[in-house]
Amino acid sequence: MFIDEQYLEEIKSRIDLVEFISQYVDLKPAGRNFKGLCPFHEEKTPSFMVSREKGIFHCFGCGVGGNLFNFVMRMENLTFPEAVLFLADKCGVEIRSVQVGRGTTRSLEERERLYRLNEMLNRYYMRCLSSGKGEEENARTYLLAKRGIRPESWERFGIGFSPISGRDSMAFLLKEGFSGQEIIKAGVGVVTRGGELLDRFRGRITFAFHDIQGRIVGFAGRILDKGEPKYLNVSDTPIFSKGQYLYGLFATRDHLQKTRTAILVEGYMDFLALFEHGIRNCVASMGTSLTKDQAGLLKRYVDEVLIAYDADQAGQMATLRGMAILQEKGLTVRIVILPSPHDPDSFLRQEGQEKFLEILQKSPSLFEYQLELLLKSCGYNSLESKAKIIRGMFPFLVSIKDPIERTLKVASLARKIHVDESFVQHLLNEEEGAVRRETLPARETREHGILKAEKMLLRVMMESERWRHKIGESLEREHFSEPEHQRIFQALLGLGGEGGFLVSKLVDVFPGEEALHSLVTEIATREDLQEICQDDGAVESLIRRVRLAALERRILSLRRELSRAEDPIKLRELNKLYRERERLRRIG
Repeated sequence: MFIDEQYLEEIKSRIDLVEFISQYVDLKPAGRNFKGLCPFHEEKTPSFMVSREKGIFHCFGCGVGGNLFNFVMRMENLTFPEAVLFLADKCGVEIRSVQVGRGTTRSLEERERLYRLNEMLNRYYMRCLSSGKGEEENARTYLLAKRGIRPESWERFGIGFSPISGRDSMAFLLKEGFSGQEIIKAGVGVVTRGGELLDRFRGRITFAFHDIQGRIVGFAGRILDKGEPKYLNVSDTPIFSKGQYLYGLFATRDHLQKTRTAILVEGYMDFLALFEHGIRNCVASMGTSLTKDQAGLLKRYVDEVLIAYDADQAGQMATLRGMAILQEKGLTVRIVILPSPHDPDSFLRQEGQEKFLEILQKSPSLFEYQLELLLKSCGYNSLESKAKIIRGMFPFLVSIKDPIERTLKVASLARKIHVDESFVQHLLNEEEGAVRRETLPARETREHGILKAEKMLLRVMMESERWRHKIGESLEREHFSEPEHQRIFQALLGLGGEGGFLVSKLVDVFPGEEALHSLVTEIATREDLQEICQDDGAVESLIRRVRLAALERRILSLRRELSRAEDPIKLRELNKLYRERERLRRIG
């Protein structure tokens, strides 16, 4: 997909990189830059750097780096063209001439086809719900009378109905030009033993899944009468993965960011019930097994999560599993305790919004909830029961990142079950050592001298147009020892203009090459590479050093070749290189 560079620069000029990334990461000033905890890997000490001046970000912990578009691609799981359109919509840039060129990949074309297929099928389902007879009419009655979901919400969230025969919707898609293979790949069609293509959701109320941009990426279906399974989700497809998705987020994202609190429910009906009752800072996990990706998604928008799963035993166990995952992400977690046998949907319909909000206000913390469950289950009169309680609290205590908060929780637990605090802390330390999570491999801290010299020169070229020209006249591509350094050097020579967006433009020169994006942003943000930029004599010395190192590499190569066979031409070249080496040494 080809997008004119003028649109990229216009988008960058309208969106403040620091303000934008601050929607996802808590950034604090660090000299001329801003620093925070990296959103792409777990860390306790901030190593994620954002430079407003250069228009880039870089993490010195995991090495990820890039510009505004790269950040959006990673955070929102978008392709580059999708990220451009996403940002263009945010800042009001109208991209009129997006052309599909030779570089368009089959994967991108396939994804776009699946988006269109889902959109057209959703319109078909919605038409069936709004105007069909028989089962469709029963579905309308069920949604309106029994669940209190209004037609306005049908439209907003793409609620429809799949006819019971299962053939009509498939015939509709085939008529619209989609192949049977595409229908199956989208997860909406299944082939019977007799070879017939049928709708996966036939005879069910359908719920559209929207990505953060509002595009339809898949469906779920709920059966009207008795039968199993009650709910049926689309399987993972090229554009949808259940474990990376939260239902309703596209519609509630702004409310989450505004309140910094999310009410997490289990299913579509619970989510829709909250939304219908004017409670808009909510999302659904689409099942009881919360994943790390879903927890990370919540962390982008909120600081606190209120888990409102069902009050039955399965719901309680799911709540316990979800709590640890959320807490590991640094989120504050509280538990919404509804009276049995209610779920959020039934409670809201029976008791109303006001009483539900009262329960939210009284929601206990993760620690209080877990400890209360264990006390009810084990008691604490015997040594065995106390051991079970301490063991049961370990996963949650270990996941607390703040050492002060953890110490206070340990003290509270010890008082509650009448044991010595130091004993609990000792056991916790042992448990934490035994189950210590895998960490990122340590990055190399020592760097070969010539590699750092080359990086310093590239940094100077990024900072100064004057030096960019002078270094370009003094060095050739081959003077750099690493292919990546050679490519960055060559790209810098082709970039004009002084100032802030040079490095951001440099990232765009290497589309899809994450390793180069990381190297570019590392060079542009490392403090130990900055010191050379203000010292002309030091830059001249570095140029000589890089030239000398390149001569040494070439001399070594020629000597190896001549040791295998005599060659008068190569011998003359070697003698010439010797003289040049001596000259550079004398200058130095």
